[in-house]
Amino acid sequence: MQINNPRIIHAGDYLSYLSPTIKQVESTTVCTKLRSESKIHFDSFTTAHLMPIIKITVTFRLCLILSTIMLCLTALANPLFPLLNLEATKVSTGEFWRLLTANLVHFGWAHTLMNVAALLLCALAFFTEYSLKKFSLLLLWCCAIVGVGIYCFNPEYSPYAGLSGAIHGLIVAGLLQTRAYPQWIRVIALGLVVAKLVQENSADYEATDLQALLPVVVAVESHLYGAIAGLAFSAIDWLLQRLKRKA
Repeated sequence: MQINNPRIIHAGDYLSYLSPTIKQVESTTVCTKLRSESKIHFDSFTTAHLMPIIKITVTFRLCLILSTIMLCLTALANPLFPLLNLEATKVSTGEFWRLLTANLVHFGWAHTLMNVAALLLCALAFFTEYSLKKFSLLLLWCCAIVGVGIYCFNPEYSPYAGLSGAIHGLIVAGLLQTRAYPQWIRVIALGLVVAKLVQENSADYEATDLQALLPVVVAVESHLYGAIAGLAFSAIDWLLQRLKRKA
């Protein structure tokens, strides 16, 4: 005689009964795992990719200090500008510091803010791996070459002031020496810099947009002198590194 007991449930029936619940638990576990892995991946992305962009290095700190100095000099323009700008006649009488200090004073706030922004962007884009010594030498070299170039070849710019010439040197040296970007990007960027220099040093060039912001004629020749300084610095550095490897 067969007895049908409703309380007796076969194992197969029990598993079939629990199958939807098990699948739901597994689905929840997988989703939780995927969310966790995506969070880890996002965290690693932000750490590995965004941090280098905002990496505060010694070169960037130096640029921040220089930017603060330039802003202060602009705020105190009346007593300090006449003492620091580049005037060929005064350099000829022995005031040689003007060849360097003229790079730190500017013709008003618009001029200052443009160069401060360009300096900080250059430091972040090209010089995060530079040592403080090497970057300081590069900046001093570019400032000195621009000052000497204006004094020797363009004394009509009197007074001369501004860091844009030296910044062009930083851009050229940075593009030539950095390995942070693919070569084709650096080549295109260098080509654009060369095209800009050719255009603005042509006879029929008029810096109307910049002229509207500055109360003086734009000394576009200083950009050329700075670019030459950056090129020369990079060539000398390349030769020294080559000799060091052979030694």
